[in-house]
Amino acid sequence: MGSLLIWYGLRPSPPTESFVAAPPSAALSSDVPGPSSSVVEPASSLAPSPARSTVPSVPAKGNGKFDYAASGGERVGTAGHLVHYVVATEQGSNVDPEVFADAVQRTLGDSRSWIAGGRFSFQRVPAGSASELTVHLATPSTTDTMCAKRGVRTKGEVSCRGGRDVIVNLKRWLLAVAWYPSVAEYRNMVVNHEVGHFLGHGHAVCPRKGAPAPVMARQTFGLEGCVANAWPYPDGKTFATGPPAPR
Repeated sequence: MGSLLIWYGLRPSPPTESFVAAPPSAALSSDVPGPSSSVVEPASSLAPSPARSTVPSVPAKGNGKFDYAASGGERVGTAGHLVHYVVATEQGSNVDPEVFADAVQRTLGDSRSWIAGGRFSFQRVPAGSASELTVHLATPSTTDTMCAKRGVRTKGEVSCRGGRDVIVNLKRWLLAVAWYPSVAEYRNMVVNHEVGHFLGHGHAVCPRKGAPAPVMARQTFGLEGCVANAWPYPDGKTFATGPPAPR
């Protein structure tokens, strides 16, 4: 399953924050084909999923400050290292942090998520509690700023993870991509993908035509002959992976 990160010490998270860069040594990850690459899929190929009948308006820029979900949640998964996490949405994104928090918890609590492997469990904690992971929902502009400070170029299109922070791009959260079966499934995929980086997994590629795409594949850019798959363990038991992606 890939090597695990050395766990960081716990830290409190304030009810609101302005973005502060992670240490330069923090590990980097995104849907972009490599942190130093300037290749970004054309916007026309990152169109909204046809399953959605209306196209929502995506705020291009917020104020760079985040509101945290005040509620916690039950532990999901019963085995392995327990990851405490907090959830935040950018002011100006027009997404309630509690709504986003519920979506993240549903994904991580699904029997097909990372908990199926028995090595990790998760618990959402309220703003101000000690945590080791923060899941942000940020506008495209702020995503670019946050990810660039970690050496990742997202160009307003994709999400990233750096250190103890996952940054989900609001544009992809609202629009998904055309080849995904639904916006809801894309959301499951992007949460599992970026949290997978936090857990120590690198990118993978499609193992064979018609197979479930590894959740660690860059599905935002295409499926490479695989079938869209939002889950690390799509049958609840078997880890779906493929060869490591070229660096």
